[in-house]
Amino acid sequence: MVLDRYYSIQYSTGIENQGSNPARTSHHQCKPVTFRMDKLKDSLGIIEEALRNFGAEEIFISFNGGKDCTVLLDIIQNSNLKDAKRIKCIYVRPLHPFSEIEEFVELCRAHYGITISTVNGSIKSALEMICNEDRQIKACIMGSRRSDPYCERLTPFQETDPGWPQLMRINPLLEWSCEDIWNYIRERHVPYCVLYDRGYTSIGDRTNTIPNPHLKVVSDDGSEEYLPAYTLKDADKHERAGRL
Repeated sequence: MVLDRYYSIQYSTGIENQGSNPARTSHHQCKPVTFRMDKLKDSLGIIEEALRNFGAEEIFISFNGGKDCTVLLDIIQNSNLKDAKRIKCIYVRPLHPFSEIEEFVELCRAHYGITISTVNGSIKSALEMICNEDRQIKACIMGSRRSDPYCERLTPFQETDPGWPQLMRINPLLEWSCEDIWNYIRERHVPYCVLYDRGYTSIGDRTNTIPNPHLKVVSDDGSEEYLPAYTLKDADKHERAGRL
């Protein structure tokens, strides 16, 4: 695959005063960014195969405002693959969402100039609702990575488990590490939710998510602050330390 045939290399600029953008973040220059283009090439290959196997109207992106699906959305919106931009994007809103996530979803609508539909509830109930409302839907593109819970044995194309709505799960980011995700975001200046600058590293909802304790810094006067998510060491191991 010749990468520039399938992907626009120019940087995103973001929208001023909304969300976070690494180009405007004080911690952005803390270390050199080295993004692995081979990971992007492999992900585009999976998306290309998905579009060969399904029509764009049969696929949707499951979006929750987190860093992984933000990268996935950015890849698809910058893709030169035929019909990729016609893939639907659906925000699965939890019962107790962070207001910052809600604001970031609005940012993405404006930044990419796309429609993002919203479905409330757990991922399982949301998938059931999506499939019931749109009988064309056959596949869901997700931001799952190998280090996520229960994803060790996932494959790039895998049907949902028994008891779930019948869909093909498509996982273009499966082999990406947490560091790969942040290197992509920082190198391309992709806007992301401000919670990541406040020490959150894996975001669920307000009832089950706190800043990652591994990022806590205590000053001489006893005050506490949290470093940005992309400074976390051994991120694939400690990423979910802020989940309750």
